[in-house]
Amino acid sequence: MKQTLFIIFAISVILATVAHADIWSQCPGNSDPTFSITTLTVTPDPPKIGQSCVVNLVGTLNDEVTSGSSLFTLYFYIAGGWRKLPSFSNDVCKIVTCPVQPGPFKFTTTINVPFITPPGQYQGSLILTDQNSRNITCLDFATTLSH
Repeated sequence: MKQTLFIIFAISVILATVAHADIWSQCPGNSDPTFSITTLTVTPDPPKIGQSCVVNLVGTLNDEVTSGSSLFTLYFYIAGGWRKLPSFSNDVCKIVTCPVQPGPFKFTTTINVPFITPPGQYQGSLILTDQNSRNITCLDFATTLSH
């Protein structure tokens, strides 16, 4: 149960942050990603702690994904420094139905940003790899969450 809550929290932070073009970017050295993001929107924008938001993702997948993994790292700024929160990995096919065929890709989900999320500055990355350990995509982000 704790891991599920943390995963929901972590996904809400990354999805809440990547909606703002000025706070997310492709990871340095993100060479030859197989997924290109066309649009990523969050409503309401910006998301608020303790509320739900709808995330819409549209892009193009260049290669079939039959399995894969995600690695999410998250840091929280407190007491004058960045503190690493627990990282976690997940099976990509637990989020989307595999196999995912090449071509246009759309994903919509509703995320509840837990009311226990501390307000403040966050930064981190999300790395997605496919069944051949190829880079699906990698995103870095930095944002501030508030009530």
